Amino acid sequence: MDINNTVVTASDRNYIWGVYLLICSMRKNGMQEPVAVLGAGYTEEDCRVLSSLGNVQIKNIEKTARSLTCAKPEAMFLAKTDYITWIDCDGFFVGNCSENLVYSDSDIIHIRKRSIEENRGSFSEELLSVWQRDVGERSNPRFNTRCNACTISVHKKQLPFIQKWDEQMKKVLPQEDRGVVDKFSVGYMQTDESVLTSLLCFAEEAPEVSLNYKLDKIETGRFFVHFGTPPKPWVCWTPRAFRYFDEYTGLVDWAQKEGLPLPGEVPPSLKSGLKMRNFLYCRLSVLLRKIRSLRNKFNFK
Repeated sequence: MDINNTVVTASDRNYIWGVYLLICSMRKNGMQEPVAVLGAGYTEEDCRVLSSLGNVQIKNIEKTARSLTCAKPEAMFLAKTDYITWIDCDGFFVGNCSENLVYSDSDIIHIRKRSIEENRGSFSEELLSVWQRDVGERSNPRFNTRCNACTISVHKKQLPFIQKWDEQMKKVLPQEDRGVVDKFSVGYMQTDESVLTSLLCFAEEAPEVSLNYKLDKIETGRFFVHFGTPPKPWVCWTPRAFRYFDEYTGLVDWAQKEGLPLPGEVPPSLKSGLKMRNFLYCRLSVLLRKIRSLRNKFNFK
């Protein structure tokens, strides 16, 4: 297959296991796309380990003022192929997903629209008013639900739109790091994702959003798994994420079998032989979070 697509991602050192296992999932499944990584504060050893996975380009940067989730455009600009696919590093591929990454129609952005139910209803008038004012182009939105920015595929002809996304984030988001979610923002609670959706809704020159998202077709055996909520599996499993324990820890086993260097000592949560221990820990972690939440709610010391 002719490969004309680059997979890009970004992380700091806290997510180095995520980046490593994301690329491992590609190589284990025969996905040969070049990978470009925007790293914040990587060590020489980090770069050596990631490069050992083959055809990996790394740009090391200083810690950014905003969360790295807002650096997605900068990472996408690293690609030199006709197509560019952003993938969040806290996830992995099951099966060979190369053919499902992009649309051949260069006018389409391959991204998942959230359902109205997942979005907890249509956009409020207040939210739309903020977006329409800040974008300042179209009067009416193209659609009424958010797009999920954990995977984004575009043709290079859409890079001016990606540049616009970068500029819009710098314009409307706070300068400091608010993380992935800013609960105090009326228009941009999902930070980079909210800004991207605002442009897809109200910018005059925006790519058409794909009608069929191709990376969630579990029945095909080729799909992307996103561990969207903390803690991440290299720290501790959540009950929802634990169903992928065998597949994810199997990537570590594969890397070891291939003789590949690892990002460090394997965390207990990524050891396939500790499945029952991790199952019990993930159940206990939910209970502990609930207890902490109740203590904070009632100001118990």
